[in-house]
Amino acid sequence: MANGKAVNLRVRPVKSVDLCYPVDGIILFQPDSLLGKAVASYDLEGLYNGLGATTGDKSRLVWDSMAIQSTMQADVLSALRAEPARAELDQAIGMRQNAYLTTYSDEVMAIARRVYFDNPSEQSAVVHRLVSDLESNTNILHGTLDNLYTADGLSGNPIKKTVSDTTFSAVLDDPFGGAHYDNNAVSHSETRGYEYRMPSLENEIKYRRARIAQRQEYLSAIRMREMCESAATTFPNELAAFDQQIRKLQSAYIDTMLVPPFAGVVTGVFRNTGDFVSAGQPVVRVEDDTSVYLVGTIKYRGMLRLNNKVSVSTTLFDAPGGLPSTIEGVVASVRGHESVDEQWDVLVRCTNRTAGGSPILPLNYNFDFESTTISITAT
Repeated sequence: MANGKAVNLRVRPVKSVDLCYPVDGIILFQPDSLLGKAVASYDLEGLYNGLGATTGDKSRLVWDSMAIQSTMQADVLSALRAEPARAELDQAIGMRQNAYLTTYSDEVMAIARRVYFDNPSEQSAVVHRLVSDLESNTNILHGTLDNLYTADGLSGNPIKKTVSDTTFSAVLDDPFGGAHYDNNAVSHSETRGYEYRMPSLENEIKYRRARIAQRQEYLSAIRMREMCESAATTFPNELAAFDQQIRKLQSAYIDTMLVPPFAGVVTGVFRNTGDFVSAGQPVVRVEDDTSVYLVGTIKYRGMLRLNNKVSVSTTLFDAPGGLPSTIEGVVASVRGHESVDEQWDVLVRCTNRTAGGSPILPLNYNFDFESTTISITAT
């Protein structure tokens, strides 16, 4: 064991964080008595891991804005105005529930498989087969009409006017035995000036349009059939993609609240309720003095290595007649001082608690050269 002296040695927490928002905003909530408050660690990772949980009916996600706020509220140190984020999240969760009930539920999937997939008991009822039958009927209708137009001389010829001849015949007998009348008359009429038509070409156009629409319907039906065939993978993938979009909205809402990542004490408050804060701007500082680093330069004539045991004894604040305080730790980082051979730049990690649980040293304490003794034991 050999002794050294503290040239420039101070106490720093192992865990210290300046909490900040990843987005811009205006602070809506922040407790007035925040400074000096002891805080517990909040398991934010656990909350993220559970964001995809659903209620018993599987259609409703558990973590809507109200559930997130309720579970975080007791630990929130600061919160932004976030009504747009809340509304967007709850809207997406409602849409997700509708999509599940109309598309992804087991009941709907059973119907979809029966309608779109080749069910041996209903071969003629599946959609892609119905579309095929519809296309066949369209072909028959088109061919029949085309033959009729050709037979009437209308194939490729426009209709410019309508012509009609009407014959009237009347026979009248005098009931008293008089004259007998037998009249025949022919009426001829032509109509012009209306929109010209080409029935055969119109038939062809309707046929082409019907074929295009049926091709799209057939393709959609075939795709749906294939999706139903692999429904155990396809539909869960679609629903998972939907849920990932909602997860982004959930995370965005969580980002509007600051919670402590570890247990400690609030040692700094840099913004207050109503202040505008930019992304990355410090709002609250939390420090944990349970474990500390002794950081700085010590004077020690000998070789100092990683994991050497270190015991530091000092009279706090150099108080006359004060009892010495001792803290022990190990060298976590060391390198030689550039200008003086027997000085070392070190980080010594120490447990900053007495047997009774009280802090041994205050944070940011600077050791006095004269009243501090450092004992080093090689390992």
